[in-house]
Amino acid sequence: MENPLYKMFESQVGNVLDQNAPPFTQWLKPALLSVKPGSFEMEITVRKEMTNPLGLLHGGVQAAILDEIIGMTVAALDKPSPAVSINLAVDFIGKAKLGDKIIARSDVVRQGRQVINVTGELHNAEGKLIARAMSNMLQIGKK
Repeated sequence: MENPLYKMFESQVGNVLDQNAPPFTQWLKPALLSVKPGSFEMEITVRKEMTNPLGLLHGGVQAAILDEIIGMTVAALDKPSPAVSINLAVDFIGKAKLGDKIIARSDVVRQGRQVINVTGELHNAEGKLIARAMSNMLQIGKK
C-alpha cells in the first residue's frame, strides 16, 4: 500500500506548496523539484525575513529548511505510523544571501523498525554546499 502523502507530494512536483501544506511549509514557499521514495528535492528563494543582520540566510532558517525536507521525506514513506525528530545535527559550511535560490535535498540512509536515519543538504544555484544535516526520526506508533 502506497502512502497517500507520497502521491500528494508527487502530484506537486514543479509547483510551490500551497495552502494545503502546513503553515511553516507555506511560509518557506518551496517549489518541489523531485519526489522519489526516500529522496526529495525542493527550491527556495531567500527572502528578507529569512536573513540575519549580515543579509545572509539565517542559520536557524537553514536548520528549519533541512528539518522540513527531512520530515517531508519521512512522512511520505510507506510506514504504518508518523515519525518525529529525535535529533538534528547541522553543519553550516557555506552561505546564501538575499535573493539567492537554494536547493534542499534529502536522502533516507537507513530505515529501522522504529528509527529512520536521513541526511539533508542545502546547495546554492551553482551547486556549492551551504549546509549538511543528519537526523533520526522516531516512528511514534499512532496513525
